[in-house]
Amino acid sequence: MKNIVYILFVMLVFGCQKEDDLKPNLNVENLYSIKDDDPTDPVKHRIYEIYKEYDVPVYFNDTIGKIFVKNDIYGNPVYRYETIDMAWDFTTYAKVKYSYEYMNSPEEQQQALDIVESYLKKSSSALYPYNFFVVKSARVKDQQNNISEWNDGKYVIGTRSIFFTGGFEEVDPESLPETLRKEMVKKKVMNYKDLLTDFNKVSKNTYYDAQFDKLDPFFYEDVFVSPNDFGYLYGDVPPRYMFSENCLSDSWYGVEEFTPEGLENFRAAYRRKVGQFGFVSSEKWGGNFTPETTDSDLDFFISEMLRWSRDEFYALWGESPLVIRKYNILYEILSAKLGVEL
Repeated sequence: MKNIVYILFVMLVFGCQKEDDLKPNLNVENLYSIKDDDPTDPVKHRIYEIYKEYDVPVYFNDTIGKIFVKNDIYGNPVYRYETIDMAWDFTTYAKVKYSYEYMNSPEEQQQALDIVESYLKKSSSALYPYNFFVVKSARVKDQQNNISEWNDGKYVIGTRSIFFTGGFEEVDPESLPETLRKEMVKKKVMNYKDLLTDFNKVSKNTYYDAQFDKLDPFFYEDVFVSPNDFGYLYGDVPPRYMFSENCLSDSWYGVEEFTPEGLENFRAAYRRKVGQFGFVSSEKWGGNFTPETTDSDLDFFISEMLRWSRDEFYALWGESPLVIRKYNILYEILSAKLGVEL
């Protein structure tokens, strides 16, 4: 009987302890933070300023911190090192091994920080990564031990990191931030599956991976009907290979083949012809086919949307009802959900 009373007394004492006393005292250090400024080092100071402004750290080394674990039997400290793992994607883990040549040149580092800052200035906080990781070059080994060398602005959008390499003499530093922004938008858009399902239903299944002139027998004739109107400089009618997915780009090689007025007429005709099927581009490599899949269609669409304001897009594509339906679906994601200004 005495034993039972004693047990009940012990249970009562411990049961009356304050709840706060039972909570584990766990202090998790935020390794993705830039705590210290170094005004004497221009690169470190700028990294600190970027972090203070955008709350996004920039690393030129994949080891971002170390955590004390314990002392070994000899009294020596044992640390766990936190590194950036670019094998993680948003949904998968690629079985590849990365090795890096770090970027040590202050001049190159400043160029990389120009790209980072340009990206952050043009992006909403919903498009910020946890961090930027930049190296001079990288070597990637896959499961079959195939090795690829990465440089010249090669990039990866990972779960936590936006990663890119140097070699900026071969890369347009002004276009890379916009390319990274477009890729991040694509990653984020994939989270809104219901709206993407609506987007994918606008164009008929039979419209994908099809020859344009099979869908519309007068496709090319309507576009190339009037040499005087199009103002093509080297012949009466532009060849079909001019009708490519790049023809709307300012860097398109065919720009010099037209008079200014003729180029605008050609592009307007292109928009009308591809737009009738709900597309804003033909498939890559030739331009005779529609987008191969809904994924490539989405890729082209996001690129075109990010080029223009809403009013400008409507002015260019407003004659194509299917295009506008798709635009409004994506606009709901980009503007309302992700805070992307269009």
